[in-house]
Amino acid sequence: MEKYVTILHQYPLQARTYTDRDGQSRTFNSRGFHLTDGIDEFYAEIQGEGAVGAGEFDPNATHRVQCFLRARRYTDKNGAERFDNQIVITKLI
Repeated sequence: MEKYVTILHQYPLQARTYTDRDGQSRTFNSRGFHLTDGIDEFYAEIQGEGAVGAGEFDPNATHRVQCFLRARRYTDKNGAERFDNQIVITKLI
């Protein structure tokens, strides 16, 4: 997906430590953005090394964002099947 957006809010870099399948300690980096294209508002994240290198963006400018959408299926505490949509930014200029 590609859109022209303005940034409503940019969140600071988040670094979370986890253990990978090999038992190694790793760090997952992400930075969130609350964006709008003038009609829709949505939350999206830059993940990995891109999040580390992402600087501050001008909230008064129009930006072009490229991202992909991912659906995650899970079961809630009552046993009901639920879905969560995630939007991951691949490029923000």
